[in-house]
Amino acid sequence: MGPGLGINTEQDQQIKRLVGEIQIPLVVDADAIAALGTLDEAERILASRRAPTVITPHDGEYARLVGSRPGADRISAAANLARKTRVVVLLKGPTTVVADPKGKVLLVTSGSQNLSTAGTGDVLAGMIGAFIARGVNPFFAAALAAYVHGKASRLGSKDTMIASDLPLLVAKTLDELSSRDAR
Repeated sequence: MGPGLGINTEQDQQIKRLVGEIQIPLVVDADAIAALGTLDEAERILASRRAPTVITPHDGEYARLVGSRPGADRISAAANLARKTRVVVLLKGPTTVVADPKGKVLLVTSGSQNLSTAGTGDVLAGMIGAFIARGVNPFFAAALAAYVHGKASRLGSKDTMIASDLPLLVAKTLDELSSRDAR
């Protein structure tokens, strides 16, 4: 939930209600993160969730939610947010940090500068949702999606890659990883 929604007060209220009430696995990204409001509001809304939940902020979204940027210790920033909100947090960046509410953390370094273009995070959110739908634990789904997303980005053109290039590159990456496992 989030990519392409835009931000407006009435819609934000609907997003808050849905996030709090809908009890299915959920990936909260982009404008849905903004709709959660302050950290106190997000904690209250997310506390009512019983279904698996992943939030995927980049530094700007993190700052809007928490009130300050993650800072140099991105591991602690992600882990603290996961603990407070009681959901899996994927903090996007050159090193992507995936943290769960109990303190487990995974680091993903497979990405490239190609991922700093609009819409690539939307693709990542969809990938996380797809892995969760296939039965992967949300913590590992987030880390696996970030790893594959990063590997796929390295296959794209350094100067001209756009987000819509990623799905085919992701499919190619998954095929390569699957064929390696089959050997």
